[in-house]
Amino acid sequence: MKKLLAATLLVIAAGFFVVSCASEGYNTQKGAAIGAGLGAIAGQVIGHDTASTLIGAAVGTLVGGIGGNAVDQHVTNQRAAATAQPGAAYPSSSQVRPEDQPPGQWVEVPGQWIGGKWVPAHKVWVPVNP
Repeated sequence: MKKLLAATLLVIAAGFFVVSCASEGYNTQKGAAIGAGLGAIAGQVIGHDTASTLIGAAVGTLVGGIGGNAVDQHVTNQRAAATAQPGAAYPSSSQVRPEDQPPGQWVEVPGQWIGGKWVPAHKVWVPVNP
């Protein structure tokens, strides 16, 4: 009877952990919570004692947290890649509205060696002093 009660409380506690970390974008926390619950259950099933349950929960937390963090990083990288524009460190002349520009013009700078490194051709804004 005690084992059944302990297993039931463990499943309920794992359920609370999973539900409490169910918001979007927190895969590290969700992975750690799910891993802790599954690890504790696996530890109890394998070892049939408290020490095994705690070891299983610790290992599950670690593995779940690492997996969730990997998912978070992947999602962040995908969002960054979707919003990034290649070669857009500086706005090009087509991206800047004329009314936002101070007096001046875009000038094409040819490729050249500077300080022992090749700098490819690029455009720069040359302001005009009124």
